[in-house]
Amino acid sequence: MQTTPDSPDREHQKVQVRVSQLLVEPGKSKRLAAMHKKTHDLLPPEHALRTLEKETVASLKPEVAAELNKARELINDKIRVIMNSYPPGRQNKLFSFRFGSVDEIKSTPVKEAFNRLGIDKNQVKMKLLAGLDYYGNDTHDDHN
Repeated sequence: MQTTPDSPDREHQKVQVRVSQLLVEPGKSKRLAAMHKKTHDLLPPEHALRTLEKETVASLKPEVAAELNKARELINDKIRVIMNSYPPGRQNKLFSFRFGSVDEIKSTPVKEAFNRLGIDKNQVKMKLLAGLDYYGNDTHDDHN
């Protein structure tokens, strides 16, 4: 009698799972510590980015700042949704092929960023944001 994969007579291989620790304990390798520090130094802390954004918005009129914050949320949410639709190791590369880099999108006028990402422009008062980028900087000089 032949056994099939679904047959109850099939012999099962036993599998052992081992939990192992890192080969090098954290803090024991200067080289690993340097690599860790380098990667963390390249990325600004999240609260620093938020502080920078708040300082930029503080220089704008309250109504414009509110609309800019709303536009930022929409842009960030759309970028997050698009990135999550790509495989984990390829998110930035695939996003860049289709839309350009995240930094590039954020440095363009809000209207153009909405166009690139396919966000409905009626969700914010686009007239108030005319000529502003994601950070609240004036972009009229760059694109005329």
